[in-house]
Amino acid sequence: MSRFMAMGIGTDADRPSAQEIVDRVEKLRPWLREQQAVAERQRRIPQESVERLDAAGVFGLTTPRRFGGADFTARELHGVFRALGSGCGATGWLVWAAAGGNLWSCAFPDDVVAPVYASPWVGNRTFAVGGTSRRMSGTARQVDGGWLVEGAWPFATGSVHASHGYLAVFLDETDDTKVGMVLVPKDSLVARDDWDAMGMAATGSQTVATDGELFVPDERFSTPRRLTERIAELTRQGLGPRRGGLARSLVTGTGVALGMADHALEEFLGAVGKRSLPYSPYASQLDAPVTHLTVGRAHTRIRAAALVADAAVTRLDRWDAEGREPSEGDVLQLHTDVAYVWDACASAVETLFHASGASAITKRLPLQLIARNCRAGSLHAAHGIDTWTENIGRALCGVESAPVSTGVLERRS
Repeated sequence: MSRFMAMGIGTDADRPSAQEIVDRVEKLRPWLREQQAVAERQRRIPQESVERLDAAGVFGLTTPRRFGGADFTARELHGVFRALGSGCGATGWLVWAAAGGNLWSCAFPDDVVAPVYASPWVGNRTFAVGGTSRRMSGTARQVDGGWLVEGAWPFATGSVHASHGYLAVFLDETDDTKVGMVLVPKDSLVARDDWDAMGMAATGSQTVATDGELFVPDERFSTPRRLTERIAELTRQGLGPRRGGLARSLVTGTGVALGMADHALEEFLGAVGKRSLPYSPYASQLDAPVTHLTVGRAHTRIRAAALVADAAVTRLDRWDAEGREPSEGDVLQLHTDVAYVWDACASAVETLFHASGASAITKRLPLQLIARNCRAGSLHAAHGIDTWTENIGRALCGVESAPVSTGVLERRS
């Protein structure tokens, strides 16, 4: 028996397949949709929803396999996220963001990380927050035996439900390339409960902060360089994670956008025969040609976005099977694909919302919430359509520029 099994961490036989998780999420879909408005009012996913999701196995999606997590392909992850997004976009976002945070578990020694996953817990075990500026991160100074960390980290998605957090810290007041990551218990941080947004409000993406300086022992400090080296070594040993890094996380996360778009089209079509069109010659919205144009336009945008996502997922899985990481040019294209999918889905949902009349603004109807959530997701820095179309256009034109900054995960400190 391995030491991880002895600690209560599951075996391969304990892990559900991706299709089993999708089936479980689809069974939960009516519940997730029913709880969307409740979640938005509470500004967090309700605990009962977290418990049901945990029982379905969604929080093990990218937990390191040696700690009992799944080892799904990009296509499998994308399918799970799309199923979640179709139930509740904010829930899908929370699960996706928390899954991405698990990548940092590969940067630390096994003896440090294993207890995080071995202890009894319901929900996501970890969350990760960082940024490309000091305003969105903390600072750290080295002392005997460890580091003194101080700061505030906004947009800490998943922190409400997690036991531990990975926090980005700057190490040098004069050099913004000197960054690290620290692993801290969530209960050592102060939650500011300041997340009150027009979209994705239910993700609970509050600011977490230290109360003065927090001591972090050396073994709970790491860097992006160590992360890269550890991932390469673990991959050689067959212990994962799969190749693709941040780009893989972003590509699979487009499933959340597509799931919300699926839900929006379903809602619109379910009500279109019941709506009248006041001040028009049509007794029913279903009779109006503009309705057919609206549905066709939205459907085509969603389908085009799904095909772009499918191509990106296919490439990632092919490269992983071939044992190679995506090149710099590949990553640029993948980021652009992700931005396109989010913007296309948000635009499709907004088209349907616009055609739904004044009654659609009432909060008892879900289309207005889907529209706000999907557009909010598209505005995430990693999904910005203008930024990424400019970046790839510049590359295609052969125009030299400073290196593209894609966050702390891409630094090489």
